[in-house]
This record gives sequence, C-alpha cells and structure tokens, in this order.
Amino acid sequence: MRAPTEAIVTKTDLSALQMELRAFEQKLEAKIATTAADLKVDILRWLIVTQLALGGFLFAAMKFTR
Repeated sequence: MRAPTEAIVTKTDLSALQMELRAFEQKLEAKIATTAADLKVDILRWLIVTQLALGGFLFAAMKFTR
C-alpha cells in the first residue's frame, strides 16, 4: 500500500500539468491542421491528373473513331 504522502498533489503540480496538457493540445491541433491541408492538396492533385487522363482518353477515342 502506498504511503499517503505519495498521493498528495500540490496546486503547483496541477498547474504545471495543465500547462503541459495545453501545450500538447496546441501541438496536436497544429499537426491536424497541417495534415488536413496536405490531404486537400493530394486530393486536388489526383483530381487534376485524373481529369487530364480522361481528356486524353476521350481525345484518342475520338481520333480513333474518325
């Protein structure tokens, strides 16, 4: 069994923990925002490439049929 003195937490300890948690939360929010922006860029890139490929396919199909 633990001694009662090991379970005591001071206001300073709680304040320090709260500051650490806030800093960690801010880092996570920044990372999520960056990841979301990167994902949007990747989606747009694939959309453009796919549309160009489809256009080339349609152009080739039209030339082939005439």
